Order: sequence, then structure tokens, then C-alpha cells
Amino acid sequence: MHSPSASITGDTIAHLLNRLSTIDGRGISGWELVQGQLTELMAATGSPCGFIGDITDAVSGTLQVHSAGPLIWPNDPRQAPSTLWAGVLETGGPVVNNQVSVLGGVQRFMAMPLLRGGQLIGVLGLANRPEGYSDAFAGQLAPALALIASSVAAWQAESRHREALGALGVARDNLRSTEEQYRQLFDAAGVGITRMSLSGRFLDVNHRFTEITQRTREQLLQLSRNDITHPDDHATDEALGISVLEGQRPRYSLEKRYVRPDGQVVWVMLSAALVRDAQGQPLHFVAVSEDITERRQFEEAMNSAKAAEKANKAKTDFLSRMSHELRTPLNAMLGFAQLLRVDPTNPINDIQRKKVSHIERAGAHLLAMLTDVLDLSRIEAGGLPLNLEPQRLAAVLEEAHALVSNQVTQSDVQLLLTPPAEDLFVKADQVRLRQILVNLMTNAVKYNKPGGRVMVEAQGVRSFVVITVSDTGRGLSEEQQAHLFEPFNRLGAERTAVEGTGIGLVIVKRLVDLMRGRIEISSQVGVGSSFRVWLPAALDPHTAAADSTLGRLGARSGWGAFDALNPGTLTLLYAEDNVVNVELVRQVMHMRPKWHMEVARNGAEAIQMARSAPPDLLLLDMHLGDMSGLDVSDVLARRAETAGIPRVALSADAMPDQIGAARERGFLDYLTKPLDVARLLSLLDRYAEQLIAEGKAEETEG
Repeated sequence: MHSPSASITGDTIAHLLNRLSTIDGRGISGWELVQGQLTELMAATGSPCGFIGDITDAVSGTLQVHSAGPLIWPNDPRQAPSTLWAGVLETGGPVVNNQVSVLGGVQRFMAMPLLRGGQLIGVLGLANRPEGYSDAFAGQLAPALALIASSVAAWQAESRHREALGALGVARDNLRSTEEQYRQLFDAAGVGITRMSLSGRFLDVNHRFTEITQRTREQLLQLSRNDITHPDDHATDEALGISVLEGQRPRYSLEKRYVRPDGQVVWVMLSAALVRDAQGQPLHFVAVSEDITERRQFEEAMNSAKAAEKANKAKTDFLSRMSHELRTPLNAMLGFAQLLRVDPTNPINDIQRKKVSHIERAGAHLLAMLTDVLDLSRIEAGGLPLNLEPQRLAAVLEEAHALVSNQVTQSDVQLLLTPPAEDLFVKADQVRLRQILVNLMTNAVKYNKPGGRVMVEAQGVRSFVVITVSDTGRGLSEEQQAHLFEPFNRLGAERTAVEGTGIGLVIVKRLVDLMRGRIEISSQVGVGSSFRVWLPAALDPHTAAADSTLGRLGARSGWGAFDALNPGTLTLLYAEDNVVNVELVRQVMHMRPKWHMEVARNGAEAIQMARSAPPDLLLLDMHLGDMSGLDVSDVLARRAETAGIPRVALSADAMPDQIGAARERGFLDYLTKPLDVARLLSLLDRYAEQLIAEGKAEETEG
């Protein structure tokens, strides 16, 4: 069996759906619309030939085959050289033949069912695609087949409309004297049929029309079409009726809405014709209505899905730009403030150090607010990815404790962490669990009283792990607790000197909910508060916890390490298009004279410089002028001489999906702006230590 090539791409499917849904069916027949959509499908799939099998008899499975392309299929499928059509009718699923010639000029063929409301209404065939076909290929085309099936159903309805109108004409001419036979034909029709006066009052209705409108025949005969038509459709319906009366057209069709007695709206395809007497004078209208509510609902759902996808992408793009644009100036402000504080070559006095500390605290507070707002926006947009895996709780608690240690040191509060059992695991996202713990510990310290305590402990309770953070602070009243998780509600703390945004706990609760847990609080005014986070327990995965990315570069070392290396021994290539950011990193590199820094102003220059003289470490901004940092990484990874260059990201784009994309490409680390100077220096020291261990530094000196 011939194996088809790669399946059709998602972009091609999206483009195809857009093309199919935007074909203007006004002024053309049902078959012309179906033929246009079939031609679009043939072009999108690379199939020179296409066929539509219209089921004319559902009981016997008789098909009327209509062809598009250079080949004409005979209308006797059960006697044709292939039984592919029959296979679809028998199984209700796609049938593929990529090997045997099924008809003169046809070498590869795929037949697929056209379903409407779960019923098989036809068969669609594609032929002679050079790569062949597969069941998976057919599955990708399901959304397109659904749209084409709707058009085929409308085409069949159009035929039925014509047949119904023709049947009524025959009945009027040949069976005028046989009212009973006429009534049987009238009521047996599968579509709604009505006779209306020239003013629109119902003169007669069949049984199917009473089902569509959910009214009895007697009720309808007391009403006019406007009485049951949606108000927004009155003008169009009346204008088309007048155009028929004035002789501008013999009949008209439109999609309109009827309103049922309970207020429910039903969509119909209405086809109406004017009946005239022997002298050509108008007598009444005959109209055929088919319920198309399901098709309209499907189309509206598709449009809503497209709009939601577009809006979600726009919001994600906005958040990414917001993060980048706000972090870039913060990078300069906080980066140079750190340099003023730690640069040993230009020490500052105590008064200056205090002022620099104010700058750093204000910048850190602004950065925390920015991060919280962006996190909350991503959570509400459903765009915050989580990786729920077993986490050793003791390790995560230690990480969180280390992150709040500076705050504890600067406050008159004691933080008591009771280490949990080493075999206590929780199913959670490591980064977001640490964020939850840091937020709760930070609040417990920030809103405590002088000399107060913060207690952190954890224990397993059946299938859950309960983490408790308690404090001896001011406590919360019942009214405050009721509004605790409302965004931007600081519960009166905005009138104090304590900084905050009022969304930290909101993010905590949303994250806990996303990790299938819950959060509880008990508090007493003047005594303190206890927050309990319940998360699903997990089994020990029996694998050693992965070291952090920086840990892979060697053990922690001080800022003055590696004096044994000669100045300029190691090369750092920094790709950055912002001159302020370049100057900041250049100043940081002065504190590591063993490293020599080269600068590339754009992606193309970074690629050229890396190829000419591969650096020991490549520091990449993610948004360069001509391409992204990921693009630069991909180009270098494809060449043997540059594939092994270690890469580290330094970017104002702190969105999790961007960070994840860099990790997947093998980036050693992802540093975010504002730059943490100590973290960059530590990374340089750790990597230099690894190079020493590998003997690279000695080879360079030799």
C-alpha cells in the first residue's frame, strides 16, 4: 500500500475553511455553490479530480455522481471497476485506494461521507493527488466536509423545493377536483409548505410547517407571516414579496427567522413563488420552508470560535508587547542601580547607597506589580501553561524560603519553617507552586507586627498535601475575609505604608484552582491568620530531582572567582539592538575581566560573528531588529561548527510560552529584564568553572 506524504498543514486547513465559508452563494444555484466549494477543496488538497455523489434514494443507496475536473464518473457506481462508493455507503466512513486503478485515468482515490445531522446525505470523492490519501488525511478534512455537507444539504433542499413546488403545480392542474389526494400530498411533504394571501395572511399550512413553528393549523390560519417572523427580518421579507408582485422576479428565496410561542428562534430556508390565474392575475403565494437551525448554529459556532481565537491571540500579543516594553526601561533603571551598589572599582558612600537602595526597592515594587498584572491577565485568558508533575515539597519550600530570606532579614519578624518529610510529594507546577508559597510567606511577613512570627508547615492528609502558612499579624475580620480574593481590593491596607497591588492572593487562588486544589483561611483580628493550601498528593517518581540549569554549569562560586584565568581568556557574544542594554551588560562585564565581550547589533550580525569566531557563550535578546533570538538559535543549530555554542537568553519578554520555547531549543538559562546583575555574574563564574574542569581554559592560554 502506498504511504501518503505528510498531511495537510493547519494553516492550509484554516485558509480552506475561510475560503469555503466566504463563497458568495447569492445569485447562483445550489449546485454552483457546491461545485465552487469542491473546486476549492481540490485546490487545497492538490487533487486534480473531484466528485460529489448525491444520494437520490437512501433505501437503495442510489447515487447521482457529479464531477469536477477532467474526468467524468459513470452514474452506475455499483457496476464500476471499483466499489469505493459502495464502501462508503456500507460503512459510513472514508475509503481509500492508493494502488489499484479504479477507473480509466484514476490512479489514487479517496471517498468520504457527507453527513448532516448524523445522516449520510452524499459522498465526496477526490482523485489523482500525487502523494495519495489516508484515513488521517480524511480526518483533517472533517471541518471542511461539514461545511460542504451543509451546502449539499441546501442544494438538495433546493431540489426538494423545486420538486415540492412542481408537485403542487401538478396537484393543482391534475388533481384540482381531488382535495383528499391533494391534502395527503400536502401534509406528507418533508418540508413546511404554506399558501399565503397577497397580504401575507396564511390560507393553508401543512403538518411539517406546524412542527417548525410550534403552532397548530388553526392558530396559523388566524395569523400572517409578519406575526411569526422575527422583527429584524420583516423588511427583507416584505421587499422580496413586493418585487415578485411587481413582476421583477418570478420567485424569491432567503434565510429568515420564525419566532415560536415560547420565544425560541428557528431559522428556515424560505422559497416562495407567486401563483397566477389563467389571465395572469396574482392569486396567492406558495412558500416552502426547511428548518436550517442546526446549520446556522454550526456556522455561528465556527464564527464565534474564529473570533475567540483571534481575540485570544491579540490579547497574548498585547501582553507580550506590554511585558517587553515595560521591562526594557526597568532593565536600565535597576541594572545600573545594582552596578552603583556592587561595583568595587567605583564605591559609593553610605548616603548614596541608601538612595540607590530606594531606587532598587521602588523598581522591584514596580516589577512585581507588572508581573502580577500580566500573570492575572494570562490566567483569565486561559493562556498560562502549567506542567503538573510530582514535586518534592521539601525542596520547593526551601527554594521559597530562600527567596523571602532577604525580606525576613530586613524585618523584625521570625520565619519558622518546619521541614516536611522527604518522601512527601505534591502534584503541581514547580514554578507556580513556588510562586504561591513566596506570595503567602511574603504577605505573612509584610502584614505582621514587630517581633511577630511566621510558621510554615506541611503534612499529608489522605490523598492531599496541606501546606499551612500562619502568622501572628493583625488578622482579618469576617467582612475582610469575604472580599479577600477580589482583584485590587487591599482590604484597607492601601491606607498604610505597606506596599502591594491587591492581586497577589487572587493569583494564588487562581493558580491553586488550576492545579486542582483549594485554599482555606482562618483568621482572628489581633491574633493572626492561617492560610491552608490543599493540593493533590503524588507518589515519589524514584528519580533524582533535576538540578537547576545554572547548577549544570558547576557549583556556586563567589564574584571574585577564577583569578587564575588571564584577562580576555573567555569570549561572550552579546546580541542586542538596544544601546542602553548593551552598555549595562558592558559595565557588568568590567567586573569580570577574564571575559571579553563582543556585540552583535542584530540577528544576521550575530550569526555571522558566531560562524567566524564561535564564542564560549552566546547571550541572546529575544527581540532583535531583523529576527528573533529563537530564529538566530535555529540557524546556528543547523550548522556543525556553531551547533554546540552554549546559549543563554536575556530578554524583556518574560512570557512563559517564550521561556518554554527557549528551553526546548536547549538554552542553558533564560534571564529576564530587569537584569539581575548577581545572577548574570554567577552564571559567568559557574560556566567558567565548567570550562576549567574541561581543560578548555588551559588550551586557550597555551
